[in-house]
Amino acid sequence: MNLNKEKADKHDKNHAPAIKKAYSIVSIFMGIAAVGFLVILIMVDPLPADLTIVLVLFMLGLLAVSVLLFRSDTKWKRAAGIITGAVFLLIITFSTNFMLSTYAMLNRIVDSGINATGPKAAAVDVVNEPFNIYLTGIDQWGDEKGLDLERSDVNMIITVNPKTKKILLTSIPRDTYVRLHTARQMDKLTHTGVYGVDETLNTVHDWLGVDINYYVKMNFDAMVDIIDAIGGIRVWSPTAFESDISDHIFYKGWNDFDGMDAMYFARERQAFEGRDSIRVENQQRVMKATIKKMMSSTTLLTKYGDIMVAAGDNLQTNMTPDEMTALVKMQIGELADWDIESQKIEGYYDQDYVASLTQDMKFDVYRPYPSSVRICKENIEAVMNPDRASLANLEKRNRSFFVNMVRRMTGADKDTIESEEEQNS
Repeated sequence: MNLNKEKADKHDKNHAPAIKKAYSIVSIFMGIAAVGFLVILIMVDPLPADLTIVLVLFMLGLLAVSVLLFRSDTKWKRAAGIITGAVFLLIITFSTNFMLSTYAMLNRIVDSGINATGPKAAAVDVVNEPFNIYLTGIDQWGDEKGLDLERSDVNMIITVNPKTKKILLTSIPRDTYVRLHTARQMDKLTHTGVYGVDETLNTVHDWLGVDINYYVKMNFDAMVDIIDAIGGIRVWSPTAFESDISDHIFYKGWNDFDGMDAMYFARERQAFEGRDSIRVENQQRVMKATIKKMMSSTTLLTKYGDIMVAAGDNLQTNMTPDEMTALVKMQIGELADWDIESQKIEGYYDQDYVASLTQDMKFDVYRPYPSSVRICKENIEAVMNPDRASLANLEKRNRSFFVNMVRRMTGADKDTIESEEEQNS
């Protein structure tokens, strides 16, 4: 018995230098990985400062514990060091891949397609100043390329005030009769997409006088993939109806949608007497539900990379990666509940000639009521420039993730809660 023990001890002593050398090499490799992780974390800067500090301290703690356990002469401690080191390397690999892929996708979105020659952004400090985003939804799938198909089917001004945590969705019906910016002739708003996003933005600016800071251009694929990436959405429908372009059936009340369900819900207009007017309202319901789900800090932390990958080549914008990241960091840090409201420009259908089609006949056009246009512009202005009373009533929210998380968990951060039906109806 003693002889076997002596042999084992002798064997361990003979191999001790080799084992220590192996652990030293692993420790050096982990140190290099940690340095690389820190460099990428500083370059990409994807998280609020306090969350970044905690993550760095946690990773350095894992590294230190692993190295100390590696230096031990006790087998079980070295085994524990191997487990701790494996966890360290797993987190390093996952986090680094997340940061690099997300940052690469942000740049890919910004640099893709029309943005090379598209309109320049009227940039603002997106975490402190209000801004307008023009959402133009193109009536095509990803494999249907060519400007002749790019009708702007969805037209929406998204007014964002990061201080008041308020978003206003202003929908403009696709058939709205407007004067083209370049040709100076009357046409449907949807046809401006054929001439490029510049024409759409300039035409809307000429008509409404609203300054557009940024734009987002997306097709059907982007909408479907993004909603799938965030795990679907829950949308309230005031009526039951069947889709005229698919076999989808929608029920009165709450509907749980994946991306394709939401797309057909938002596109349907033949099922309604109001046609495009009702479709605009359903588009707003889908957009509101999507924004609420995306603005959830849980969704941002766990699905941010998936959202960027889902956007892929099917979403284009002139927002910079730094601006997008700043908005994400602000939301993660503040854990804020946003007040999302919606409005649409009202009008009536008529018939008239349109510049992009034959002049031998008239087509259905949507003539906006001047009073509705005025009210919508006033509401946009109110969100952009809130009065002193509104600003005075604002809650002073700490931009610390952990402070706000504790406040939520202890009930010290209760907001006025509307029923979901009221929010979406």
